[in-house]
Order: sequence, then C-alpha cells, then structure tokens
Amino acid sequence: MLKQLRFGILWLSVAPVLLSACGQSGEEGAVAAGPGNDREYQQPLLTGGRGIPAGVEGHGVSLSRVPVDTGIAPLHAVFSKNTYEPRLDLAPESGWDWSGVGENIGLSLKVTNPGEHSAQLFVTVYDHETYGTRSFNVPAGGIGTYYFDLNGPALALDTGMRDAPALYDNAATAMTWMWGSKSLDLSNIRRIELNMKSILSDRPLVFEDIALAPNGEFKPQKLQKIFDQYGQYAPQDYPEKIHSDDELRASAQREAEAFSESSIFPDRSRFGGWAEGPRYKSTGYFRTQKIDGQWALIDPEGYLFFATGVDNMRMDNTVTMTGVDFADPDTGLGETIVSELRRDLFQWLPEKGDPLAAHYFYRPVVHMGPVEKGQGYSFYRANLQRKYGPDYLQRWREVTVDRQLNWGFTTLGNWADPSLYDNGKVAYVANGWIRGEHKRVSSGNDYWGPLHDPFDPEFVNSVKRTVAQVAAEVQGDPWCMGVYIENELSWGNTKTDAGHFGLIIHTLTRDAAESPAKAAFVEILKRKYPSVESLSRAWFSSMPSRSIPSWEAFAAGFSLSQAAGGEPQIEGQLREDFSLLLESLSARFFSVVQRELADVMPDHLFLGARFADWGMTPEVVRGAAAYVDVVSYNLYTEGLAADNWEFLAEIDKPSIIGEFHMGATDSGSFHAGLVSAESQQERGEMFRDYMHTIIDNPWFVGAQWFQYIDSPASGRAWDGENYNVGFVTVADEPYGPLVAAAQALNRELYPRRYGQKND
Repeated sequence: MLKQLRFGILWLSVAPVLLSACGQSGEEGAVAAGPGNDREYQQPLLTGGRGIPAGVEGHGVSLSRVPVDTGIAPLHAVFSKNTYEPRLDLAPESGWDWSGVGENIGLSLKVTNPGEHSAQLFVTVYDHETYGTRSFNVPAGGIGTYYFDLNGPALALDTGMRDAPALYDNAATAMTWMWGSKSLDLSNIRRIELNMKSILSDRPLVFEDIALAPNGEFKPQKLQKIFDQYGQYAPQDYPEKIHSDDELRASAQREAEAFSESSIFPDRSRFGGWAEGPRYKSTGYFRTQKIDGQWALIDPEGYLFFATGVDNMRMDNTVTMTGVDFADPDTGLGETIVSELRRDLFQWLPEKGDPLAAHYFYRPVVHMGPVEKGQGYSFYRANLQRKYGPDYLQRWREVTVDRQLNWGFTTLGNWADPSLYDNGKVAYVANGWIRGEHKRVSSGNDYWGPLHDPFDPEFVNSVKRTVAQVAAEVQGDPWCMGVYIENELSWGNTKTDAGHFGLIIHTLTRDAAESPAKAAFVEILKRKYPSVESLSRAWFSSMPSRSIPSWEAFAAGFSLSQAAGGEPQIEGQLREDFSLLLESLSARFFSVVQRELADVMPDHLFLGARFADWGMTPEVVRGAAAYVDVVSYNLYTEGLAADNWEFLAEIDKPSIIGEFHMGATDSGSFHAGLVSAESQQERGEMFRDYMHTIIDNPWFVGAQWFQYIDSPASGRAWDGENYNVGFVTVADEPYGPLVAAAQALNRELYPRRYGQKND
C-alpha cells in the first residue's frame, strides 16, 4: 500500500516533480522523489525562515508565514473580498508526474480557518488538457483534512447523484465534486488552483500540509440501502428528519395553526407592495420606475414593490431514477433492472397496487447518469400524500401559498406550477421555453444545448408559440409581475477569448446558405466595409499574408487562425467587429421575443432570459438591455462583491436575481449546492447577507432563491443534482433557521430599501 507522501507548500519551487524532501533547516536544496518512489517523508518542506517561493502565487490573496512552536511555518493566506475570484496558484515550471505514486490516491489538504465565517474553497487540478474541480467548507475556527480523489475506484462509479457519500475508509473529509473531468492525466499535472468566489468578507486560511495520500479502503457497500421510505438519507439524523407518518401529520397540524395567527407583515399592500410608503401612479399592472436615482418596481396599485421569492414550486424535479426500465413503458411489461447500483440505493419502493405507487413516473430521456431512460419515483409526492391525505395536491397548493405569506415573500419565483398562478394572494412570475424546428448556433461550449438562431425566420414562429402558451396561462392577470423567457442560454463567458467570442467564431465557419446567423453577419460586415479587401486589411493588418479572397468565399466559411497556445488571435479591429456581431446576435434575440411578447401580453414586464454568471458577456448584456424591461441574472455567490457589477451603471436598467442559494451537508444531503454553508444556521445567515447586498444596490429590484424543495437526496432524474438548497426537505418539512432568516429579512425589506422615501 502507498504510504502517505507528504510535502509542504514550498515543494513547488524546488522540483518539477510532485514531491521533494527537505534538507537541514535553512537549506535551500532538496531531494526529489520521482515516480514510483514510495519513501515516506516525515518532514514537510515548510520550515521556519523561508519565504514564498516561485511557483506559489496569489491573485487577490496575500501570503505570509505563521511561526509556530514546532519550528514549521505554515502558509497563511488571506483571500480578499475586493477581488471577484481570489485564487492561489501552485504551479511549478515543469509540472508534475504523479503517475508512479500508486493507485487509489488523493490530494490531501490540512487547513485551519482562524476567521469568524466559514470558508468554501474550490480546488482545481489541471492536467495538460482538462481539469477537475472539487470544493470543501472549513467551519469558522475549524481545522480539518480534506481529500481530492485522483485515481480511486469511486471515480468509475456513475451513481446518478452529483455527489455520493464518502466511499473510502478515511478519517479525512472528502471534497465535494463540482465540475470538470474525473479522469485526469496524472503523468502531466500542470497546476493546482485554490480559489473562492465573490466573498463578502476577507477569509484567512492556514495551510499546514498538502500531501498525496491513500484514499483508504474502497467501500462501495456504503451505497446500499441508504435511502429510507421517505427518500431521506437513513444513516444521518437531523432536526427536520421524519421517522413516521404520524410525525408528518402532526407537523402539518402545527403549521396550519401557525398560519391562522395574525399577519406578521402588516405593512404590505394587497399585491405585496409597501403600503406604508409613498404611492405613485397606478396602472393596474406591475411596472418599473427610477426614483431618486434608484430603480424600483411599482405594484398595480402604485405602491413601491421589491421582489423576493422562491423558485421551482412544482413537482417536475422531485423525481429520482429507480434503476428500472420496461420493454413497454406504457403497460409496464418487460420490467428490467438496468442499474443494480441505483435499485440497491433504496430500502423501500412501493409494490404495484400500493396507493403510493401512483408516484412512479416514466422518464423517456435524462440528461446524464447511469441510465438513459426509465422509471422514476417521487418521494416528495408520496410524502405529501402521507401528510395531507387523498387531496394532497390541493392542500399542497394552499400550504405553499400560505408559507410564502407567512415567510414574508412578495412573489412566487420562476417555475411555479401554473396551478398556483390564480391564488389571489401572492404575485408571481411566469416563464416560457422556446421550442421548435428553427436552427441553432453553437458557442463551442453549449452546456444546456446550442443557442437559438434568432435570424432564422422560423425562430419568430417558435417564439410566437411560446408566448401564446404563456399568455394562455396568465390570462391578463395583474398578479403576474412579469415573464422570463428561457434560462441560462449558451452566450459565452469572458474567461478566454475563445469563450467570449465562441458564438461568432463557430458561426463564421458555417456556410451562409445553411446558417441564417452567418448570412446576417455577412450583411452586417458588408454594410460596414465597402469591399472585402477593406475587411481583410482591418482584420489582418498585422498578418499581411492572410486575406479573404471574396465575399462569396467568406460567406461559404471562415476560420480564425490560432495562436501558439491554441487560443484564437482576436485583437484590434477584429475584436471590435466580433463585439459588434455578438451584440447584434443578442439584440436580435431579445428584440424578437420583446416584440412577440408585447403583442400578446402588452401589460406585463419582460424579465429577460436569466443570464448565468458563468455564461454572459458585456455585448450580450447590452443587447438584452435595449429590449427587456428588467435584466435578469442567476448569481451563485455569497452576494454582490468586488467590482464585478460596475457595468450596471452603464446599462442603467432595473435588474433582478433569478437564482441563488446556499446549502449545507448537515441534514442528509451529500452536496451543499453551488455555495456552501457550515450548517443550517449559517444558511440562514448567508441568505440574509446575500439579500442585503441586493436590497442595498440601486439597480436591483428583486432576488429569487432557487429552490423551494431540496433536490432528491438520491439525485433528481434529469441530471443527478442532489443539493440541499430547498426551503423544505424532501419530506416537506421547512428548515427552521432558513425560514426564520427569511421572515426577519422580509420584515425589514421595505424600510431598508425604501425607508428614505418617507423622510
């Protein structure tokens, strides 16, 4: 078995291989351990008196030594709130070859958090072609060892869960899988990156040890019979856990009694606006207005309004795959277990004829996981039936609306079930997906799928069908605050030029006869340049050997040359024109949707397409801002921090957060979600702090949390997400600390945002 191979932070400066042994105290030399050397190194390279070596570099991270009694000086790193993504790079000049150090190993970090707030650290290991990212959360004042599985047998398991319980016999804590590749080339590791993202306060961490160490004995049996009859993780107990049907029914009774109490939000208007504040022009519908340099929503009666709420109040994402499929899904004949692993996760699933068998659903396609299609089960729906009885769906609708009123939210967030729309108590947002046979364009990194080609005439027809469906659901209802169309489209990102201009790069390679977007780009450039020669001179002034022979050749397909590192060369006039084309693409998309939406829903706000913070560029945002009423963003961070949102002043449009969340792993979930907290208590505190950054920003007019219900602990059917991000558990039990935080936040909502308007 591989012995633990330890190395200090400073190994990066002394050898291009992974490990190095320290000489006598104060010496600068080192003995490198090459591939296959299993010698155990007892002393880390971190010794007193040494500085920060080459190969260890902080970006928005200040580095220093922390002397201790042992003579070892651990590395003290302070991640700055003033940098959007502060990071610590560990990158030796020649990289490392880890291929010979053994099987079933992981990268182990021993970390202390001397601060007053927990710290989520992302760890990314890069090989020469790809990367893998995991994260962990160090509690305030805590110390722990965390490991990143590099080549263990668990990596080969597709569990159908975004992350699973730790499958190794290891006293250290497994880092949570986030994204990237699980199959890294250990013979050519280029660097390790430790980073945080948009933190609201400086976070100090002390790195005492970094090592390659054995993961421990592999125990796949930890995946067997781990979910109980309520869909909960059986081995873990927590305050919200349900142990019997009687507990469910008693909980429902207690909550009903709480709802019968008098309102704790007496300052609200009929539509949820600020009844105690000034009143403005009423139109009978929601609208926007800029007041004293600050954007605001105005409710149908003219009161100031701020949108807070919770997304995804529906059953669609409550289903988890059982590992079973059928030869004939319609009749249920020809039952086959297609994933033994999935089927063995569950202690209980209902037999045919059981009343709770009504909650089986067939999924003809899934996005990712060990099965491509098959049977799914909704434990959440089954728990609702246990809790509320035969009329559980109607009771669920009533309780869901009553909860929002009791918790103080002013809207039902995106993807509320349309059956909740006509509740007459809480405003809501509607949504639509664009479907159809129109053509698409690719960014080269289309996570949810290629982008719609808005220049295709058929795209207009697809949009017409979408908005007609939304209009039919809303029926001119003044309680509808506005409409989102689409979500997290593949617009690109600004991390690299290839990502920034991917839509343009890939579309230009296509034939204009087959791509309406390409044809439109050709016409835009023809209007700007009187001849193809002038286009060539503008784009290739530094490369006189490169030219475009004719407009016809350009229309047939144009490929950009690559720099030595494989990145495209996008500079000068070429960059300016690519920006023009990208903004034109965005403007066309949003102008078509705005026009068609206004035709059938002229009184409702167009809330945009919910840009992912990882999938938007300045050009795309500008293109949208010209046509939407409110620009929407999904922002999974601790809140608005650093200087990443200065562009809001430039576009000067009201903005809304469509998604954010925080999660923890102390309540039966293996994955905290995209932003992690130490505990349920801290989830509530982080919710409050995030919302304060939105409420205090003059361009934002709201924020909606994703989501209402925890993901199934066993992974949602579509893609395996099993995040602790709900306001309620899979057994429909509210998380007390999060609810209390929401009530406190919503009580202060209007005085905090608009209090000066009464001065």
